[in-house]
Amino acid sequence: RNGFSEWLEEQSPQFKERLTTMYNRKFNCFVRPKYDGSHQTFPDLNLKGLASRGIKSVYPSQMDCVWMLKQNGGGICDHEVGTGKTLIMCIAAHEMKRLKLAHKPMIIGLKANVAEIAATYQAAYPNARILYASEKDFSTANRVRFFNNIKNNDYDCVIMSHDQFGKIPQSPELQQRILQAELDTVEENLEVLRQQGKNVSRAMLKGLEKRKHNLEAKLEKVEHAIKSRTDDVVDFKQMGIDHIFIDESHQFKNLTFNTRHDRVAGLGNSEGSQKALNMLFAIRTIQERTGRDLGATFLSGTTISNSLTELYLLFKYLRPKELERQDIRCFDAWAAIFAKKTTDFEFNVTNNVVQKERFRYFIKVPELAAFYNEITDYRTAEDVGVDRPNKNEILHHIPPTPEQEDFIQKLMQFAKTGDATLLGRLPLSETEEKAKMLIATDYARKMALDMRMIDPHYEDHPDNKASHCAKMIAEYYQKYDAQKGTQFVFSDLGTYQPGDGWNVYSEIKRKLTEDYGIPPSEVRFIQECKTDKARKAVIDAMNAGTVRVLFGSTSMLGTGVNAQKRCVAIHHLDTPWVRHEVA
Repeated sequence: RNGFSEWLEEQSPQFKERLTTMYNRKFNCFVRPKYDGSHQTFPDLNLKGLASRGIKSVYPSQMDCVWMLKQNGGGICDHEVGTGKTLIMCIAAHEMKRLKLAHKPMIIGLKANVAEIAATYQAAYPNARILYASEKDFSTANRVRFFNNIKNNDYDCVIMSHDQFGKIPQSPELQQRILQAELDTVEENLEVLRQQGKNVSRAMLKGLEKRKHNLEAKLEKVEHAIKSRTDDVVDFKQMGIDHIFIDESHQFKNLTFNTRHDRVAGLGNSEGSQKALNMLFAIRTIQERTGRDLGATFLSGTTISNSLTELYLLFKYLRPKELERQDIRCFDAWAAIFAKKTTDFEFNVTNNVVQKERFRYFIKVPELAAFYNEITDYRTAEDVGVDRPNKNEILHHIPPTPEQEDFIQKLMQFAKTGDATLLGRLPLSETEEKAKMLIATDYARKMALDMRMIDPHYEDHPDNKASHCAKMIAEYYQKYDAQKGTQFVFSDLGTYQPGDGWNVYSEIKRKLTEDYGIPPSEVRFIQECKTDKARKAVIDAMNAGTVRVLFGSTSMLGTGVNAQKRCVAIHHLDTPWVRHEVA
C-alpha cells in the first residue's frame, strides 16, 4: 500500500486526474435518496385489526422503510429490537403484491416467532390469501403436496420458518453455476500461491486444497441430482417466489467466501454453512428472474454480529452486479479497498501478551457507508420514539470457590503446556492440540458457571452461582408475591435435558423448592415444551402468574416469547459471546 502511494506521487497530473475520475465513478458515486413515505395510504391495511394486537398506528419510520423497499426492490431494514420490523415486513410484502412489484412474496422468520408474524399479517390484511406453513405441512408425507401448493396458487404471501425454508430444494442448475464459480476462484488462488513458492505457508495451501476438495464433492452431488431428477420434485425456482423477506437475517451470516489470507484472526470460517449457501441459491434465483440486484429484504437489529467479513457478505448476497461493476469478485479484492490489516499485541486466554494479525479498521469509510446506506434504513429506538423503561442492570460479583481457584491454576498451566492430564482427561490428540485454546475456553466457561459442569462429583457450595441465583430469585419471589411477579432465568450452559444427568437449571429449581419452599409447579423450563401448544400454555401461565419462574437459553427464551406482563426480574447466569444474542 505504501509502495503504491509512492509510485502514484511520481505520476503526471493528467494520470492522477484520470485515476481519480475512475475511482469516483466506481466507488465514490453513491448518494442515499431521502425516502419519505408519509404520502402512502396503504389502502388494504386494517388498523382496527392491528389495534387488537396492540398496534395503534404505523410509525413514520415504518412508512419510510416500506417506501425505500418498494423503490429499491428490497434492501436492509437495520432497526433496533422493538421498533416494529414485523409490521414493516407485512406491509411491504402486501404493497409489493398490490402494486405488482412482486407476484409471490415470501416471509421467513425464526421458529419461535414466525406464528406471530403470520398472525400480524392476518390482522393487518384479513382478506389476504396467506399460506402459513405448519409443522404437518413439512412432514415427509406432505412436503411434495405443500410445495406444489405454493407453485400452483397465486398467494399474496407465503410464510414459514427458517428451518422449513431450508428444506425447500434449490435449482440444481443454479447450484452448479454458483459452485463452479466458487471452485474457479479457489483454483485461481491456488495457482497464484503455487507460483509464490516458499513465501506461502503450508497451512494456507492445505486450507485451499481442502476447500477445493469440498467444492468438487458438492458439485459431484449436484451433477448426480441433475441426472437423477424426477418430474415430481418442485424446487424454489419453480415455486415462482420473486421476493423474500428474511427476519433475523443475521442467522444467515456464515456465507462461504474465498481468501488467501492465512492466520488472520477474526475472519470467521470461509467454508461457511449450508444454511447460508442455501439462502444464496434462493436469492440468486430471484435475481436471475428479475435481472437486477436485491430481490430480498434483510431485517435485523444486528446486521453485523462479530466479524468484518459480514459486511462484505451482505453485499455478496444483495449486490452482486454492483460488486462486479466495481471489479470486486472475492473477499480479498473487497478487503484491499475497504479494510486495513495490522499486527498488534493482545492478551490471550491465559492473560499472556501475544502478537495477533487481524483486520482492525475500515478505510474509505465515507464511500463504504454510502454504498451500505443506499439500500439500508437504519433506526434506533430513540429515532423511532419508542417509549421504553430504562434498564436497572445489577452486576453481582461472586468470588470463586476454593475448587474454582484451584482449577483456574490448572487451566492456565494446561493453556501453556497442553498437558490435558491436569484437567483429568486423556492426552490431547493431534487435532485437539490445534484447538487447545478453544478447549481451555470451553472449560473456563463451564468452570465459571459451576464446577459440576466439568465433573458431577464435585460437591455443592453455598457460595457458588447456583446458590446465589436461587437466593436472589427467592427474594424477588417474596417481594412481589402479592402481584404474582414473574422472573426469567437465562443460561446457555447447563440447560435442561430430560434424563441427561446434572444440569444447573434443575439444581437451582431444587434449591428453590427445598430451601425456599417455592412450589415446583411454579418453576418451569422452556425446554420441557415440545410442541407449540405446550409452549403457548407456559407463556400464558407466566402472564397469568401461575408460573413464576421460567428458565431457558438465549435462543429458546430470548426471541418470540411475549411472557413479560408480570416480569419483575431477569437473571443471566452466563453471557452470550455473539453480539446479536446480547442486543
